[in-house]
Amino acid sequence: MTGRTTFFISLFIALLAIVSPSKASPWVGTVDKQLHYDLQTLQEWGYLDATVITYPVPWRGVADQIMKLDIAKMPNIPKQAAQRLDHYLYLQKQQKRRTFLEIQGATSEPRLTSLDGVEDVKASVKITNEFYWQRFSAQLSVNYQSGGKKNLDNSFLAYQFGEWNLRAGAIDQWWGPGQSSSLILSNNARPIPTLALSRSSATRSESPWLSWLGPWYLTSQIGRLEEDRAVPNTNLLLNRFTFSPLKRLEIGASWAVMWGGEGNPSGLSALLDVVTFQEVCLRRESCTKDQLTKAGNHLAGYDIKYSFEVFNRPISIYAQRIGEDSKSGIRITDNANLVGLSTYIGNAKVYLETSDTNISCGGDDDTSVNCFYENGTYSSGYRYRNRVIGSTFDSDAKQLTLGTNIRFEGGALAEVILRVAELNKDGTRPSPVLTDAVTEDLVQVSGFYQRPFGNWLLKAGGSIESRDLVDQGSEVDALLYLNATYAFD
Repeated sequence: MTGRTTFFISLFIALLAIVSPSKASPWVGTVDKQLHYDLQTLQEWGYLDATVITYPVPWRGVADQIMKLDIAKMPNIPKQAAQRLDHYLYLQKQQKRRTFLEIQGATSEPRLTSLDGVEDVKASVKITNEFYWQRFSAQLSVNYQSGGKKNLDNSFLAYQFGEWNLRAGAIDQWWGPGQSSSLILSNNARPIPTLALSRSSATRSESPWLSWLGPWYLTSQIGRLEEDRAVPNTNLLLNRFTFSPLKRLEIGASWAVMWGGEGNPSGLSALLDVVTFQEVCLRRESCTKDQLTKAGNHLAGYDIKYSFEVFNRPISIYAQRIGEDSKSGIRITDNANLVGLSTYIGNAKVYLETSDTNISCGGDDDTSVNCFYENGTYSSGYRYRNRVIGSTFDSDAKQLTLGTNIRFEGGALAEVILRVAELNKDGTRPSPVLTDAVTEDLVQVSGFYQRPFGNWLLKAGGSIESRDLVDQGSEVDALLYLNATYAFD
């Protein structure tokens, strides 16, 4: 294990040794992401008054609502979701520290991911400890992966003060209502180490000045990308605000900026130029007006989700629009879109979703592509360790996804996803998701079955994909994996 990793482990232990026990973890589903889907279910059925289109959602506020539910009188689908969340809250009250051992093995590394899909490694062993201490909380996750790799992904130390939470660490995040991916921030890439200031609740504020917003959530984060990229140690600023002015209506706004890094200004004045959208002269002694460039690489946009009932079943419609770059001022020209629809059939949630990152680079009158998630200054693009931070399909991709999440009695569940994607149609500047050709037509079916057995949570899954590769014919690839998690008493 590296000296840096050892240092952070020692820092966690030292900080946790000087404080005393607390009541709960700050966020829902940092170990079991299916709990986030349970929150969505309760919100869509009208049992939860909170904004849940940002993962992870804080426990504060939603926990009180869950404990007040009359679960016995609820329909089966939201009843199962409430029971799982209520059970997890019970465990948190009984234990001040929780430890998990997770083992995963796969026949190959997956290209496409989802919120609770297989991790992008062939084999891994993970030991996770959750600690709850008064206003402090922490999660220490030590990961050993195939090839001798080690990391502390999904570890954090957090401190709560009033309505706010300060967090240092690297945790999976997902911004937006999308079920198959997010255009601006998903867990497609490894979690980015950040320092984050966030509201500690996603429910209504007690302040009369803010009550008109309904439930709301805000997070602002600053992090640093890896050293092994075209511009080493690029900084990343992440901001998101969501609110729910009407029940079952959620609106979100996101803004991400890459700035600084080796060879570029990185101080406070440079950050001020970035957030005020100034034009600057980079890597030249002087610039003409045409050589000036906007400080930083900006991605920004909004998303919206609305749920309503038809024949006593929720139907949700949602959309996300994220733009990158602008011709002048803050007017965004390069806009990617995601739209979707979901409902419940029997014990299953079913969704249909499409997105398109194959967009023109200079607005509707420009036919050139190869620009979304790309940047002239930061030529590694909007990526972390060679995987895009946003959509799992990366740039220049059109996709249609049909998915279902089926719940069974006893806590078992299954997920099945059909994806049809057109990757890099023009064949130029292929993204890292293209591993064997410069363009590809893809049809993939993936899924898993998960079931608890005592202290074990077992998940078995796989995928099969038909790939039409330009000038290389077609091929069929398959992947199988097994994941086992043990929760120590």
